Amino acid sequence: MTNTKMRVKAFSFDHKVLEEAVKKLIQVVLKSGGKVVGPIPLKTKKRRFSIRRSTNVHSKHADTIESREHRRLIDIYDVNAEVVNNLSTLTLPAGVDIIIQTLNTESVK
Repeated sequence: MTNTKMRVKAFSFDHKVLEEAVKKLIQVVLKSGGKVVGPIPLKTKKRRFSIRRSTNVHSKHADTIESREHRRLIDIYDVNAEVVNNLSTLTLPAGVDIIIQTLNTESVK
């Protein structure tokens, strides 16, 4: 027997917007009849950049800029056509990116 499972990864630079988008996504899946596991918070990616303030190469004055990318993982079980249709037409807030993967899991009885 084969079961279909979907894995959704959500990314954003603003954690508040990301939490709102994840809540909206979970509500849509639950209304469609799917089962949800998550959201599981993944490690935050931190990127730091140093930018020189002056044009002089030997100057020690620099500004440091940091960007943080917050990530969440959601697993969806019991996927049917209605879940897929609602996920494809879902509108998320600006600044939130998602990656949807379809996985086939086989259980042996």
